[in-house]
Amino acid sequence: MFSTIHSNRLHYRQINAEDWPFYLALQHDEQVMQFVADRLPEATIRREKFEVRLPEWRKGSTHWLCLVIMEKSNTTPLGLTGFIDRGEGIAEVGFMLATSAQGQGFGTESLRDISQFALRELGYRKLVATVTAGNEASRKTLLKVGFQQEGTLRKSYFLGGEWRDDWLLGLLADEFHAELARD
Repeated sequence: MFSTIHSNRLHYRQINAEDWPFYLALQHDEQVMQFVADRLPEATIRREKFEVRLPEWRKGSTHWLCLVIMEKSNTTPLGLTGFIDRGEGIAEVGFMLATSAQGQGFGTESLRDISQFALRELGYRKLVATVTAGNEASRKTLLKVGFQQEGTLRKSYFLGGEWRDDWLLGLLADEFHAELARD
C-alpha cells in the first residue's frame, strides 16, 4: 500500500517491532520531544505509544498510520510520519525527525508526501495538525506545505509543568491539489 508514497529523496515503510530502539531514542531525545510530551517511563512508551502503532494499517483503522522515513539511498531511519483518521473525512497528521535529520528539508518533503497520499490516494477532504505554541520549526514546515493556521487553543496542553497553548492548522484537499497543479 505504501509503495505509492514516494519523493525524490525519501521512501517509507510501516513501523514494525524492530523499530523499537529508534522509536525509544526519539522519545528520549529532549530536543525532539521538547514540544511533544514529557518524558515517560520506557514501559509506558512501549505499551501506550509504540505497540498501538504496530498493527497493519488500512483506511478506517482507529490507530495511527506510522511510517518510518528513510532516504532512498539507505535504510537508516530519519524520523516518523503519519496520520490518524478523525472521522468525517478528516485526518490528523504528525511527524518527528531525529535531531541529526533536522534542518535538511526532510520534514517538509515527508509532510508533502504523506499529505498527497492522504488527500489524493485515500480521499480525505482535510488534514489537521496540532502544534504546541513555540514549536516554530513544525509550524513553518506545515505552512510550507500549504497548511493554514486556523486558531489557537489557549492553555490546553500540559507540558513541562505548565499549561501551554496549541496552534491548530488545517489543509483542505482542494487547496492542496491547486498548490500541486502550480508546482
